[in-house]
Amino acid sequence: MIAYFPTAYPDELLYSQLARYYTKSGYMAYTFAAEELFASKTVRPDMDFINSYTPAAVQAITRNISMKAVIEKHTMFPCYGRFLPRERRQKAFQSLVSMMGNYYNLLPIPQSKNGKVRCLRYCPACAANDREQYGEAYWHRIHQLIGIHVCPVHRCYLMDSSVVISGKATPSLKTAEEIIPQSESCVFANNEIEIRVVVYMAEVFQADVDMDLCVTVGDFLHSQMANTQYRSVRGEQRNIALFHADFTEYYRNLSQNWFTELWQTQKVLTNDRVNFYEICLMAMFLGITNDEMVHMELPEKTQQQLFDEEVYRLHEQGLKYPAIAKALSAPYATVKAIGERRYGTYHKPPKASLKSGAKPQNWNQIDENTLPLVKEAISQLQGDGTTRPKKITAFAVEKILHLSSKKISLHLPKCLAEIQRHEESQEQYWAREVAWAARQVEDSSVTLTWRKVRDLTNMRRGDFEACLPYIPDYADSELGEQILHLL
Repeated sequence: MIAYFPTAYPDELLYSQLARYYTKSGYMAYTFAAEELFASKTVRPDMDFINSYTPAAVQAITRNISMKAVIEKHTMFPCYGRFLPRERRQKAFQSLVSMMGNYYNLLPIPQSKNGKVRCLRYCPACAANDREQYGEAYWHRIHQLIGIHVCPVHRCYLMDSSVVISGKATPSLKTAEEIIPQSESCVFANNEIEIRVVVYMAEVFQADVDMDLCVTVGDFLHSQMANTQYRSVRGEQRNIALFHADFTEYYRNLSQNWFTELWQTQKVLTNDRVNFYEICLMAMFLGITNDEMVHMELPEKTQQQLFDEEVYRLHEQGLKYPAIAKALSAPYATVKAIGERRYGTYHKPPKASLKSGAKPQNWNQIDENTLPLVKEAISQLQGDGTTRPKKITAFAVEKILHLSSKKISLHLPKCLAEIQRHEESQEQYWAREVAWAARQVEDSSVTLTWRKVRDLTNMRRGDFEACLPYIPDYADSELGEQILHLL
């Protein structure tokens, strides 16, 4: 039984609390404390999260607080788990609460860059305040956020301690009080963007985590681009190249910023990358408040729905398509296509006759009216050079136009012929996708490599090799030559 166990300080790492227990309990050696605290006395104390503890240790840790609250308020879970998809977030959280240990497979914990070893960090001003208020310094969670280098409270640069965060380090429990010098001057930051980023990240990190939140962060960030220059007038396409250019310029003075590649931005928006630092940078750039990030909500209607409704409303008021296009700063062809879907023969069902029942469908006329929409859908699937292309199939077109399955193949021969004219083999589609990825890399002014293409397409090496014969069909000779020599 553990008779004495220190109460956790605000924002203190659980590791720090355990280290304070060790130094104040009079153990002759670390091994004796490890036997009391950890299910395995040879385990390395986890500085970011938790270990599997003995029943006595669990009882002491949760004496005045639940294990769930310990995970939320005294580990780094809010950083690594907050923006995970709901099911994965909940699994990771329950894994931590139950001390099962497989949370490392569920949390997106980045690897050390360039072999650099992470150390516990501290703010000299915070340490001085802690000693004045509590009689000792302790390890703060907020100082361990990857990507920040300035204390959000005192705005001075954080210092690396001698305590290494590594699976290869010798097991130990080191208190901040014994490691941090008693007197150390602060070096204050004067980089405005760096300070703003740190404060923003700290506020999001310290907010409660909504474990039941269903909205994915990529979808939320995409929704916040609505009615900006980064999305088309209807919102169905993103101008990711322009977004990346403006984003890079906005953070050009942010020191030690690794979030600079276009492909990284794309993966955040497709929910394939959930790095806390990168998400906060994108959110701050888009003007999203801390509270909005903590309680992410999607709008009731998409930008596309709102735009289409506005076209319908103006048309009902008597405006012609050219006037509507001018009023909405939209292409005439787009406005006309939307209007015809709403008011054309195909989408305006015939009135039923009381004597003879419903009139038969005029499929020839429907085929003619739908053909322009099919062409537009094919163009959307092909992409505009900035959005990732998709394979052109009748099913994909029907999905975009909200048509029932096989309606085109059964009743609309002209539309079907147009789709078949653009259909391609799987290898041809891969080639088109590779050419698009290569152009994205070129536009970002970095060296074209197989790894960068793979990161953008998630393509296997064998699939890449299979599509190489078709590359000349989708890339100019110079780019095609570069692609052919990637492997």
